[in-house]
Amino acid sequence: MQGMPYPWMVQQQQAGRQLCLILDGGGEECQALSAARDLSRYCSLYSQTAVAELAKTGPVILLLEDLAEPGLTQLLQKPETNWGWLGSLLNDDLTDVTRHWRERMLVGEPGRQALYRFQDNRTLARVLTYLPAEQWPVFLGPLVSVCYWHDDGWCCRDNPAPGNYPVPDPAPWSQVPNPQAAAILHANILRYLLAEHSEALAALVEFQDPRIWLTQVLEQAHAWQWCGPQQLEFLVVRRLEEATRSSVIQWQPMKGETPVEHYERVVEQWRREGAEHV
Repeated sequence: MQGMPYPWMVQQQQAGRQLCLILDGGGEECQALSAARDLSRYCSLYSQTAVAELAKTGPVILLLEDLAEPGLTQLLQKPETNWGWLGSLLNDDLTDVTRHWRERMLVGEPGRQALYRFQDNRTLARVLTYLPAEQWPVFLGPLVSVCYWHDDGWCCRDNPAPGNYPVPDPAPWSQVPNPQAAAILHANILRYLLAEHSEALAALVEFQDPRIWLTQVLEQAHAWQWCGPQQLEFLVVRRLEEATRSSVIQWQPMKGETPVEHYERVVEQWRREGAEHV
């Protein structure tokens, strides 16, 4: 569906459905749209949850009626800012859809959970592209249809079976690969090194581009299957020390070693080396 999504919105209204908008909170447009509604017409999805302190900047769901509303028009004119997406419901009761997304706002194991950015149109697009259509209902829940910006155009998808569904374990949408994951990890590690190992990083800059160096280290981690946070931290920090100081660690895996055995042997070797120099 190319162009502005008005034909989709009109179609949904003509079918007797209620239009809604799911978008990031905190922006001027979101504040203006929220201020124009009473409490029954919008909801902050983080409020009354474990992350209620983030409610002011968290995602919001708003009911739409006037397709010419200035705040809505402004958003639709700049979809490339990835502000969120549009949906339709069978009625104007936000209870079910609010509960649905609150149950899906966290992903990961207890104690290591992260906020899931379901309000991001790029996230929505990845899920609906990756998952087969028969799995869409458990992700979209009460939403009858959705319309979102993706790859320089508007897309719309219909939910095959709108309704209320429990969160499956594991949640299929949490398994969807993120093409930006590598770039995000790369940037986060550089920020960590700058904050915690700034002197070593400054020494590295004198003779090598840290970005190229880190790319090579992460390629090594992938090849060795050292993907856990502890393994990555050890490899990056020790490699940085090696690049800027003397080191005699035998990094390469030995014949027949599993990734875990390889990691444990290298850590033990590093500990012995450290003890000898104390």
